[in-house]
Amino acid sequence: MGITANKLTDEFVIHGKDNEYDYYYMAHCRPIIFQYLSSAYTKLLNTPLKLSLVVEKNLKKYVTTKKDKKKDLNATKMKQTGLMTVEEFVAKKIEVKGKVNLNGVVAPKETNQLVYTSHKTVKNVDLADFKVLKVLGRGSFGKVCLVQYLPTKEIYAMKSLKKDTLLEQEQIENTLLEKEILQSISHPFLCGLVFCFQTEERIYFVMPFLSGGELFQHLKRLKTFDERKVQFYGAQIAMALDYLHSKGIIYRDLKPENILMEKNGYLRLADFGMAKKLKENELAMSFCGTPEYLAPEIIAEKGHDKTADWWSFGILLYEMFCGLPPFYVDNVDKMYEMIQKNEVKFPKRVNLSQNAKDIILKLLDKNPKKRLGAKKGLQEIKTHPFFAKVNFDAIYNKKEKPPFIPELSDKSDVTYFDEEFTSEDIGMSYIPKTKIDMIKKNQEKFKGFSK
Repeated sequence: MGITANKLTDEFVIHGKDNEYDYYYMAHCRPIIFQYLSSAYTKLLNTPLKLSLVVEKNLKKYVTTKKDKKKDLNATKMKQTGLMTVEEFVAKKIEVKGKVNLNGVVAPKETNQLVYTSHKTVKNVDLADFKVLKVLGRGSFGKVCLVQYLPTKEIYAMKSLKKDTLLEQEQIENTLLEKEILQSISHPFLCGLVFCFQTEERIYFVMPFLSGGELFQHLKRLKTFDERKVQFYGAQIAMALDYLHSKGIIYRDLKPENILMEKNGYLRLADFGMAKKLKENELAMSFCGTPEYLAPEIIAEKGHDKTADWWSFGILLYEMFCGLPPFYVDNVDKMYEMIQKNEVKFPKRVNLSQNAKDIILKLLDKNPKKRLGAKKGLQEIKTHPFFAKVNFDAIYNKKEKPPFIPELSDKSDVTYFDEEFTSEDIGMSYIPKTKIDMIKKNQEKFKGFSK
């Protein structure tokens, strides 16, 4: 039995004896753990516990597996040369050389550049200040994790974006715009930014953790929402979209997966990766968004503006009532054709009021100029009979009791997030040396994130 400790990180391996397997850990307090182990080991066997100190990216190759033990019960991958006692290790005060990143790997040359902070007291953050607790979700350019900011014990959601992927997908400009939007918005139903910083390999957005999870998960569980829920949630999303439009921003990716619930039962719109700023009377020409929610003019590539968001809002209302978007089919090309040509049909199994049907039909007008919201925005939505009994001011000020409040055990409860993600390994994906070299050659392109 013995210990292999990494000089570059807080990793260590406890080597088992005979048919016992090895244990692979990482802990900032490892000297204390070593001392407890050494004390118990010495009392039991009257001999000091030996430690091997190595310099490695990680210690996986030092872990003796079940397969190894099957071949030889005495098998061990612990080095047998240059050993020291735990007491000698502690006396030398050997410390990790550098900052441990979210992959558990030290990058001594990698520096953190704080880009933005909206925190009341914290003015600088470091990657090593965050402890990863769970994976919350994954996207095209990175993933979102539940993290604890160690100095204050506050819980946040951290979105990490790999620079090599941003370079390959030509998404630097869009990501920079996302950062600018996140740090400039201030609205009760939009998720803003707490910190933004970058390292040599990644960009990090740290945002409030909205523990109620995605609206998608709640809709998936219940299948459909009743009219009161649709009105309550719809009012918040409409106000959030109108605020963005007032800032010259079109959102372009409205869907239940991008709508998160706070612990108090209110919603916030998140993920501005598809958003775009438009000047007065300007049209966006790019083809982007999620297929089920795309407006006909985006599919036709005729140019689109904020009215495309009101189309997606109509799709969202329909989905909350009926459980699926109105034109959804597995064949994407067929779905695009249906969006452009087919009329909206309501399933007989769902009992919708005439007002509910009417607002959906007016939002899903294939002519963007005639679409509800095209002329006066939120005012047209608020004055529609569907929202006649809704107190928008009370909802805006969060004075109305939500129809559902999440049941949470503590501030880091992930009950309402997909287990597919929360059960994932929390380590960050490895970036090959060839891609790191590519990042280094193009580091100038990320200068905008430091302004």
